[in-house]
Amino acid sequence: MRIYVLSTALAAVLLTVWLALPALAQTPAEPRSQTPAPTLLAQPQAGEREIKLEREHPLEMMGLPKPEVGGLRLSGFFVGSVSYNSHLQIVPEFAGGTPNLADPGSVNFRFDKFVLVVSKTFAPWLSAGAAIEIESHRDSHSHLIPATDPNRRDCPVGLACERFGAEEASTETDLERFHVTAIAPLGNGLALSFGRFDVPFGIERHDEQLNLTATTSEVHRFGRPDGMTGLQASYQFAPWLDAGVWMVNRWEGAATHDPFDDNNQDKSFGGRIGFTPLPRDGLLNIGLGGFWGPEQDDRNSAKRWVVDLDFTWTPVRRLLLAGELIYGGEDELTTREVGIPVAAPARVADRNWWGFYVLGHYDIQDWLGLSLRYGYFDDMDGARTGVEQVLQSITVAPVVHLSRLIPDLRPMGVTYARTQHAINWVDLKLEYRFNLSDRDVFSDTAPGLAVRGTDTSHQVQLQFVVSF
Repeated sequence: MRIYVLSTALAAVLLTVWLALPALAQTPAEPRSQTPAPTLLAQPQAGEREIKLEREHPLEMMGLPKPEVGGLRLSGFFVGSVSYNSHLQIVPEFAGGTPNLADPGSVNFRFDKFVLVVSKTFAPWLSAGAAIEIESHRDSHSHLIPATDPNRRDCPVGLACERFGAEEASTETDLERFHVTAIAPLGNGLALSFGRFDVPFGIERHDEQLNLTATTSEVHRFGRPDGMTGLQASYQFAPWLDAGVWMVNRWEGAATHDPFDDNNQDKSFGGRIGFTPLPRDGLLNIGLGGFWGPEQDDRNSAKRWVVDLDFTWTPVRRLLLAGELIYGGEDELTTREVGIPVAAPARVADRNWWGFYVLGHYDIQDWLGLSLRYGYFDDMDGARTGVEQVLQSITVAPVVHLSRLIPDLRPMGVTYARTQHAINWVDLKLEYRFNLSDRDVFSDTAPGLAVRGTDTSHQVQLQFVVSF
């Protein structure tokens, strides 16, 4: 089955690229410079209006206005997918979980997410917005079978084991993101915001609409915070230098689905400094950030922290390169005993982890792109994944921009974080992901039985992302 899945995924990737090559060969080279021909602009007469030949929103293609209610701008997106997993990752419940989009060895069709965004610009210096998310997710994690448990079934005598729980998919409604932002008239304008935000590290985000792959890296899932709720201030010192700082409730992780309410009596702090030495042609942005604060329940003394270095670079118009490097730690973290096949004793200790990913995306045609990502995560003390391991992944994801096949329909007018790469209205991502660990952390064992592990897994996902 593993060989069949791998062969099918690679064949799909190669077929997609092969079909695009003839069109690519016929695409004329872009001129280095071009002088526009002079035009005569006729003044509109009474009762006349200018006809827009290029539409910015799908509804404009049908002669309808952009969606607004009472002056509020409505937008959003929804996600559907078809998924296959060969094995699930063993993640003890204290570390969160791993996405179980399909049971091992099976194919599953899903309606993953629906997000509605409401926004309003009151003045050039005042704006607000909020997003509500309805998400169907199913995260699997493992539970301990103690050595003394009488219901041990196939667990070896005298040894503690791990077993998957029988978690069912759940549909949850979440107050996903919101903000109230004012620009204070200080220098170039000091932006002050209150709300729930994405942590501005790297290029990967919680929402599939904002990512160039169907899944996110190990760094995003385990190594750093995904969201935060509180106060944020940002300032553009010069075209090449910007900075942001924040005070928030807590570290909201992608693997643990943390709520936005604080879990202790202290706050967390962080910031990011961004350098843009190439602000125009070949946009290059380099950022250095950090996050620090107490993250354990009802305990203010133990701190968790991470230092983050990220970059995005567009060396040519169709090529985007991005990467992120992190190093983090946590004081006096308590973890339970972990059973075989990834056995570790219970302990209280200071823990550390580090990791990185590099990502490249190339638009072969306006309607077809290809994303490649390599991820590396060294959870040297088992603080983030629950297992002391080195976790790696290789991801290949052709992306078909279906909306670009519609004549005269422009992209959305927004770009991926700190890039010039436009986000499209409708994307189809076909992703193959190969996961590798130096421990036997992947398993296709049924729930309730002692987990038997292996060191590799394969994932295939066909994901539809539709924006409106």
